[in-house]
Amino acid sequence: MHVQSSLVLSLTAATALASTASVAPTGSSASSNQSSSPYHYGAGWGHIADLQSEIASLKSQIASYSAASSETCGNAAATASVTGSGSGDVPPSDLPSGAVSRASSSGSDAPATYTAAYDTFSSAYSDAQTSTYSVLSSTSQSSADALPTESSADASTTESSADASSTESSADASSTESSADASSTESSADASSTESSAQATSTESSAQATSDVSSSSSASPSSEVSSSATSATSASSDSSTTSSASATSSSAVSTALPVLADYSGSEIASGDAWKDVAQKADARMQARESSGSCTYETARVRREFRSMSNADRKAFTDAIACLQSTAPRYTSAGSDTYPGVQSRYDEFVATHINMTYIIHGTADFLAWHRNFIHEFESDLVDTCGYTGTLPYWDWARDAQAVDESEIFNGDEFSMGSNGEYISGRDDTYLGLQDLTFPPGTGGGCVQTGPFSEGNYETNLGPLDSPYGNNVANQFDYNPRCLVRDLNSWFSSRFNTYNNVTDLVLGQPEIGNFQALMQGFLGDNKLGVHGGGHWLGGGPSQLEDFHSSPGDPVFFIHHAMIDRIWTVWQNLNFDARMDEIEGTSTLLNSPPTAEMSLSDTISFGLVSGDQTFSDLMNTMEGAYCYRYE
Repeated sequence: MHVQSSLVLSLTAATALASTASVAPTGSSASSNQSSSPYHYGAGWGHIADLQSEIASLKSQIASYSAASSETCGNAAATASVTGSGSGDVPPSDLPSGAVSRASSSGSDAPATYTAAYDTFSSAYSDAQTSTYSVLSSTSQSSADALPTESSADASTTESSADASSTESSADASSTESSADASSTESSADASSTESSAQATSTESSAQATSDVSSSSSASPSSEVSSSATSATSASSDSSTTSSASATSSSAVSTALPVLADYSGSEIASGDAWKDVAQKADARMQARESSGSCTYETARVRREFRSMSNADRKAFTDAIACLQSTAPRYTSAGSDTYPGVQSRYDEFVATHINMTYIIHGTADFLAWHRNFIHEFESDLVDTCGYTGTLPYWDWARDAQAVDESEIFNGDEFSMGSNGEYISGRDDTYLGLQDLTFPPGTGGGCVQTGPFSEGNYETNLGPLDSPYGNNVANQFDYNPRCLVRDLNSWFSSRFNTYNNVTDLVLGQPEIGNFQALMQGFLGDNKLGVHGGGHWLGGGPSQLEDFHSSPGDPVFFIHHAMIDRIWTVWQNLNFDARMDEIEGTSTLLNSPPTAEMSLSDTISFGLVSGDQTFSDLMNTMEGAYCYRYE
C-alpha cells in the first residue's frame, strides 16, 4: 500500500478523479478564505486534527479488508495518501492508451463492508478539501504539542520542527523494515507492530550503521540505515537474478549486488558508498555487450553541473534562454487553448501541467520523465545549437546547506541566485503530511545570474500553491519573476546520501523503489523526488506540483532522478531493465488497468507518442547516453 504524498496534491482533484475523468483540467483560483494572513488556507489545523483522527481510524478499517480485496484496498489507500490545497483542480481528460477507468466496476469486486468503509472515507476527505493546507502563525507554535497529530496509530509519524530528526528517524526505520508488506504499512496494527519490533530487527550490520548515521549531521526520514538488515537481506535475494552475461563478459566485474551492509554509516553519510555503488553500476554497463549501434564509448555523457567548465555551463543556460525566446512548435503564442504558452519552453511546462495526474504515482513516472528531459535536451541541441549534454544536479552534496551551493551563487555560470530574502514569514504546515517547516532563505524574485528578474519570466501557474496567486484556469497567462526560497530543511531530511543509498540498495523491487522515491512508502513523506522540488522552498516555482518545469532547475533535478534509476537498473540489468509496476493514474485514482510495456505514452506539446518499452534503456532506441 502506498502511503503519504510526495508533493502537496489536491484532495479535490483526488475526489474528482473518481467521477469526472472526462472533464478537462482546470487550475485553482486564489482562495476566498484567505483572511488574517495572506498565507492562510482552509479552516485551520484544529479541524484537521479532528479529521486526522477519523482518517486514521478509516485507514485501519480499510486495511483490515486488504486480504479480501488487495487490489481494491490498494486503490483506496492510495486515495487516502493524497493531500491537497483545496484548489479545485480536476484531472486531465486525455488519459493515455490503456488508461480505461474501472471506477464504475471496482466496487463490485469488493466486500460490502469494504465498500461502506471506502464511501465513508471518501466523504471525509471530500469534506476536508480546504483544510489540508494551513500556514500557522508563530504564536500557534509555542510548543510541539500545538501541532495536530493523527492518532496513536500514526503517532510515530508526528513531527515537530524541534525534534524532526529523531522522531522521523525512528518512525521511518520501522516503516522501512516493514516495507516488504507495503500493502499494510498504513494500518494501525502495522503501525504499532513495526514500531515495537524496530529494536528487535537491528541485526546483521545495522547496529553499526545505525550508530554511525545517528552521529552524522544528516537527519533524513527515508535514509535510516537501521533498515539495512531487512533491506540487505531482500537485496541479497535479488542478486540471485544477476545477469550471467555481465558475469561472463568481464571477469573484473563482480556478480554480487552491493548491499547496505557492505558500507559503514559514515561511508553512506559522506557519499562514498553512493559513489562506489554508481561506479559498480557503470562497470556493469560497460561490461555488457551492446545490442545495437550505441556503445559505452559512443554514448553521450551527462555530468554533474559542477563538473562542467564555466564555458559549458554558460552554453547550457544560454541554450535554455534561447528556448525561452523561441516560438512554440505545436501551438501559437497566446492561443485561445494555451494562452500562457508564449515559447517553446512553455510547451514543456504546459505539457507537465496537463498530464500531472497521469505521470506521478504511476507505472510510467520514471520513464515519462526520462523522455521528457531527453526531449528537452534534444531541443537545446537541435533548436538552439547546444553542443553539450543535459547536466544533473547531485543535490545530496548540498543537502545540509542548499542555499550555499555553487549552483545558486548567482554568477553567470550558475543556475541563477536564490530569491530575494523576505523577512517576517511564518512557518508553513502541510496538513495531512504532518510536516511543519520554517521559511527558507529567500522568498522573492531571483536576483542575479541566468533566469533573474528582468532576464526571465515564467508564464504558467501556479496551480497548487498555498501562498496565493493561483491561476483560475490551468493554461492562463500569468507572467511573473522566477521565485526561489532555498530551504535546507527539506534537503537535509529528504535529499541526503543516506536517502539515495538506502533507496538504491534497500529496494530491489520497482514498486517499492519508485514509491519510496516519490514519498509514497512508509513515513518518508516526500522522497528524494519531492524533496528535490520542495528544497526550492515555498513559495517557489519548483515546489508547484503542476508547473514546476517553469524553473529550469527542474531539468537538472530530474536528471538526478533519472541517474538514480539508471544506477538501480544497471546493478541488476536482466531483472530490472524492463521492470514496471502500477497503473496509469495517480495512485490509481480513478482505478485504471495495470500498464504494460506495449502501452503508448503521450507527450502532449513536447513530442509524438512513445511506446513504453522504448523508454526503459538509456543505451537503446532513441537514447544513447550514460552518466558520469
